[in-house]
Amino acid sequence: MRYLTTVLSCLLSLFGCQDKVTSTSITRISEQGIDQLFSRTSVRAESASFECVRSASGRCYYQVFKETCDGQHHCERGMLQAFDIRAGHTQKRAGLPTGFKTCVSNSTTAPCQ
Repeated sequence: MRYLTTVLSCLLSLFGCQDKVTSTSITRISEQGIDQLFSRTSVRAESASFECVRSASGRCYYQVFKETCDGQHHCERGMLQAFDIRAGHTQKRAGLPTGFKTCVSNSTTAPCQ
């Protein structure tokens, strides 16, 4: 049975039947060994999954943006979405434009990481 599964997986991969690439970024900020922020963001095509694992404030504050640069090291961020998630929860967002970026903070006043 294991042999059959391996052969079928190889055949399907030849025909392009594979999951889309997912990239995961982890943001973790600690002070004196205590997590102030621990967040996991997984991006897949035009969607993303945001997981607020831990936050000293009890919430993670996310920004989704598109960055445009003029080629002279000057870039501008165009805000697409801003939202917060309670610690211990996950939220999925779909319909995001190609090439979007994200950042997260544990406070509305702290800069995004």
